[in-house]
Formats: sequence, structure tokens, C-alpha cells
Amino acid sequence: KDPKKALKFFTAAAEAGQPDANCNLGLMYWEGDGVPKDPKKALKFFTAAADAGLPDANFNLGLMYWKGNGVAKDPKKAMDFLT
Repeated sequence: KDPKKALKFFTAAAEAGQPDANCNLGLMYWEGDGVPKDPKKALKFFTAAADAGLPDANFNLGLMYWKGNGVAKDPKKAMDFLT
């Protein structure tokens, strides 16, 4: 596992429009895996992936809103993403 290589690969793939790459970048920034934790960047990448129809991204956004992690806690919005 090489976070620097993953960041480079996922960034290139996200720029090419790959929803999975956006979701993986979101996870990296949400967890601080190889990059500084940055909930705002995580939100940006998860949103791009969700807008492209990736269910995992909807789940991650739901968790962010449910827990108030990087966003205002909003159980109703969380349930919109989770259901």
C-alpha cells in the first residue's frame, strides 16, 4: 500500500471522470490516509461520486451528515443519502 501512488492514481482517474476514484479520494481525505484529514475535500469528492451515481458515495455522504463530520449534523439529509 503506497498512499502517494494511490493519491496520484486516484487524482488522475478522478480528473478523467471516474466516480470510484472520486469516492476513493474522498475516503483518503476523510480518514487522513496518506493526506491530511480534510472533511471539506472529502465532501467534494464524495459529492462528485454521488452525482455520478455511485452508491458507496451516497452512503459516505449519509454518514457525514448523520455524524456531523465536516458538515452540519443533519439526520434528515443523512437519511436522504442512506435510503
